[in-house]
Amino acid sequence: MKLRTIQSLGAVAAISAAVAYPSNAPGAACNIDMSVNRQTIDGYGFSSAWCGQLSSAKNNALYNTLGFSILRIRIDPNRNWTDETVNASNAHAAGAKVLGTPWSPPASMKDNGNVVHGSLLPSQYGAYATYLNQAATSIGLDYVSIQNEPDWNPDYEGCVWTGAQLETFCANNAQAIGKPVVMPEAVNFNDSMSDPTLNDATAASHVSFVAGHFYGGGNTVHQNALNHGKHVWETEHYLTGGQSDFNVCMQLAKEVTDAMNNQFSAYLWWWVNDSQTDGTDLVNGSGTIIKPGYILGQFAKWIRPGSTSVSTTYNPQSNVYVTAYRVNGGTVIVAINMGTGSASQQFVIQNGNATTMEGYRTSSSQSMADIGASTVSGGSFTVTLPAQSVTTFVQTGSSGLANGTYKLIARHSGKAMDAFGANTTNGTQIIQWTYGGGNNQRWTVTSLGGGLYKIIGVQSGKSIDISNWGTANGTKVQLWDYLAGTNQKFFFNATSGGYYEISPSHATGSCLDVSGVSTADGANVQLWQWLNGNNQQWSPQAP
Repeated sequence: MKLRTIQSLGAVAAISAAVAYPSNAPGAACNIDMSVNRQTIDGYGFSSAWCGQLSSAKNNALYNTLGFSILRIRIDPNRNWTDETVNASNAHAAGAKVLGTPWSPPASMKDNGNVVHGSLLPSQYGAYATYLNQAATSIGLDYVSIQNEPDWNPDYEGCVWTGAQLETFCANNAQAIGKPVVMPEAVNFNDSMSDPTLNDATAASHVSFVAGHFYGGGNTVHQNALNHGKHVWETEHYLTGGQSDFNVCMQLAKEVTDAMNNQFSAYLWWWVNDSQTDGTDLVNGSGTIIKPGYILGQFAKWIRPGSTSVSTTYNPQSNVYVTAYRVNGGTVIVAINMGTGSASQQFVIQNGNATTMEGYRTSSSQSMADIGASTVSGGSFTVTLPAQSVTTFVQTGSSGLANGTYKLIARHSGKAMDAFGANTTNGTQIIQWTYGGGNNQRWTVTSLGGGLYKIIGVQSGKSIDISNWGTANGTKVQLWDYLAGTNQKFFFNATSGGYYEISPSHATGSCLDVSGVSTADGANVQLWQWLNGNNQQWSPQAP
């Protein structure tokens, strides 16, 4: 974040001039392969730093209408945390997560005794970790950053770090923060600020997310972070002028699309300060949404946390860019047309199950407008993308579940289908358990045709099986070698909200059921007659 005015703190503006693009001729098909997973999406968000307490109307528009799922707050060095505590509480009430970022440690911990300029004293590393832990507890943070823009030395609140200093802190102190750690939030996503930490096994183990900003660069694939299993986040950027110039809005749409193609798991806009008149706000205090807000809503509203990016033909024709996602077992596609002419685009969904796709569009004259449904035939549909537009296609009808590897989450408990004790032997009981990411909680679901699927454990290579072809209530559900029996073939019958009844083909009036509607870890999964209970509905989600 850079200084813009005395009272308005932000980053150096990335001004986008209007760009003239030629009309698009018909292009190649955009192939979308739902079986090829890329990164998991953690969400889309914004910052309330220096914005005071956000109004209820503003919060409603941000979280409900636009669908933002991450709030980034400032950790004040003088512990003036009241406003951000209120903002964090409202975010949580809307189902969003909260990232806390310090612009400076307390002045007493720095080598110049001032929140402006200077560096954190090495002797204060432990105290600083404790301070961040206290902030996380007091404000109610889900994630904690070590430092905003450690490679920038502004004439306002800031603190300079080197990559080596961040490595030392992460190796020795970051675990004491007690929350998932985000770092380094470099000004232009400078990998030299995070690579020392990533290349130190101990330090890397104490970091959950590698994050940066897009001021001057950074919208590229950060392979070292991905190689170390870290989710990559963009946590601050903005473009000015989008309130009045739709060319800027389209540049924003392209930036987010590029970030998703570059395997980012989160994209955060700078802030939502009501005092701004340059288009850097997204929603004013009365809840009126500004055009850049709708652009970001095209992503945030329908690509929910826990979704998975899947393989696409990213640039199927001139000026058209496409990303696609698996959301609750269905398909979501975001297509942008940067051109000044309309484009006819065919989409071919491979290994999917969509029969209808509802469209929502933002253009100079539309704002997340419902444009109606497209019928998918043979996995294909073709639409016209208007000039300078962003269109999100959301699966609304299906012929079953798309092939893929999933965690299967029970609707009533939020817990995952699990092979007891991580055992792999025939007869192992299937249970529910809090999801921990183990391969005994991951299941490869593959279509067999005719609406039937096999469900194979990633760890065991064995099938979900109804013991001895039983049909009685309470029959054991277990692991067994896959033998293509009718007790190992299942229908996924959609209920609502991305949940399914899972019914074996030999007993179609019954389903996989959590015994006694229990929410406890270890509760058995059994066969029971279908009663439309929440303990009989399962959500296939990205593992």
